[in-house]
Amino acid sequence: GPFWEKPLRIFDDMIDIGLRSHYVASYYAAPIMAAQKQGLIVNTSSFGARVFIHTPAYGAGKAGVDKLAMDMAKELREHNVAAVSLWLGIVKTERTNAVMDLAPEAYAPLMAGLESPEYPGRVIDALAGDPELMAKSGHVWITSELGEQYGITDIDGSRPKSYRDMLGGPPEPNDIIIA
Repeated sequence: GPFWEKPLRIFDDMIDIGLRSHYVASYYAAPIMAAQKQGLIVNTSSFGARVFIHTPAYGAGKAGVDKLAMDMAKELREHNVAAVSLWLGIVKTERTNAVMDLAPEAYAPLMAGLESPEYPGRVIDALAGDPELMAKSGHVWITSELGEQYGITDIDGSRPKSYRDMLGGPPEPNDIIIA
């Protein structure tokens, strides 16, 4: 049903748990990384930041995660700490598999972009080792596209495809700072 027929706790879950978790983890990690003069903060997000997926609360939470990464990157740059947001593909979890098994034809267009839970970790590992990491800071990236760039395969040897053509691309950050 529509958002007004769902319990308000859905919004609380997306914002108070989802978005807040990214903020709190970054809040505690940033001073450690800034003192070390290096680090990488990765927020995980999705295409739901730009297109309707699940609920308006889900979209607001994901858009907030992207904005956190963009803005945190501005404050962390002088400390050589990068902050990015990653749009994952559909992650093959037990829950995802169960839902897809109920209506495989409905999910057929999404199959090429499925990722194992390990795939984003492989991408993050490569990102952390990228000598040009700071150039990627403050941006939203699609895991499958970074995986392609870094030559990463998923645990089954496949290369997940990007949903960009179907769902659009991430927002571009603006360099303006109003303090």
